Amino acid sequence: MGAGMGFMLVSMINTIIQSVRQGETGIATAMNTRFRTAGGVLGPTIASFFLAEYVSPLMIRTPRGPVPGPLLPNATAFNYIFLTALGISLVGVFVTLFVTSRAAEIETYKPIKEAATAV
Repeated sequence: MGAGMGFMLVSMINTIIQSVRQGETGIATAMNTRFRTAGGVLGPTIASFFLAEYVSPLMIRTPRGPVPGPLLPNATAFNYIFLTALGISLVGVFVTLFVTSRAAEIETYKPIKEAATAV
């Protein structure tokens, strides 16, 4: 997981840098850091909400019969966590598609500006 996160973070920074004008690089990378921090705070909070909300008692078998044990998260909690992550990921994919098209637009106009300054 650590290696995957490392590759993801580096490629995300490279995409951001290539998608904005040179003067906006600092702002764009700072916004990336702020959103990443917000996601790191909100993600576990949302997950812990579902894990605490959807619980079932662990039934312990004894010679006298089953006894309810501690409350543990059930499958519904994990289903909601993964569905929430899926929805947020889909939003991220659509945003990435928009950013990628913006990068292509910047690359199209870049040679024109360089040619104009050379003349």
